[in-house]
Amino acid sequence: MSAQPGDKAQEGANEIRDGASKIAQGGKEKLQEGQEKAKREAEQAKRETQEKLQQGKEKAEEVKNTFVQKLREDGVVNPQGLATAGFGALFLAAVPLTSWITQSNGLVEKAVNGVCHSVAYIGSAGSQSGTSQTGKIAALSTLYVAMTYALSGAGSAAGLDAGTEEGRDNNHPRRQVQGLTGLPLRLHSAHYNLMEMFGGFGLTAALAQAMAPGDQSLINLLGLHVISKVFVYYPAYLFNYGAPRTVAHILATASVINVALRLSKRTIL
Repeated sequence: MSAQPGDKAQEGANEIRDGASKIAQGGKEKLQEGQEKAKREAEQAKRETQEKLQQGKEKAEEVKNTFVQKLREDGVVNPQGLATAGFGALFLAAVPLTSWITQSNGLVEKAVNGVCHSVAYIGSAGSQSGTSQTGKIAALSTLYVAMTYALSGAGSAAGLDAGTEEGRDNNHPRRQVQGLTGLPLRLHSAHYNLMEMFGGFGLTAALAQAMAPGDQSLINLLGLHVISKVFVYYPAYLFNYGAPRTVAHILATASVINVALRLSKRTIL
């Protein structure tokens, strides 16, 4: 019995439907395969990236360890301590501060003039209570020399005497320094710091006296250095007060740098 036209149409529709279903199924499978492939590739790329990052970290750590090892071989037991070198910039940053502190007719100027007059009074055994404008740098230098080489020097010797059981060995005193601790060591160290700083003061004071004698702004800066070192730094060192000692050292150093900078813009008289 031959198929009817309706049956053929139904068969054609079924075939079309089956073909479309197969196509859709194939597309779905391909899409799924593509997604899985993309996922695998993404995971692979992620693993490779992580591996490269890890290798980079390991390489950086290796370089760091090699660098630190070389530093240790060169005597550096605490590499982080090298960062303290950046503290040097603070001295330069404090230069403008010293200009502000030593403004004309300010407290520092009054203190500096008072110190100069006191030195003149003591030096003249009470017969003179003032000093000339051009003599103020010499008065400040007198106080600083006396403190650096006489008074603190005697304090250093006293520290050696007090810090050793057998007392100070006058023939080989420096050999005893390594055994000092506490106040005796601070007496010795404070004396040596004054001597280390005196060179910078002496040079700028001499230049100021030669190039700008009587310039009160320069006298104020030099006076700030002397006052900071003699009346703040030294006592703070002896009594073990770190903060005022550090501030005084910064101001004292910045003040002589300031003097040198100002003189660099002038000509010799």
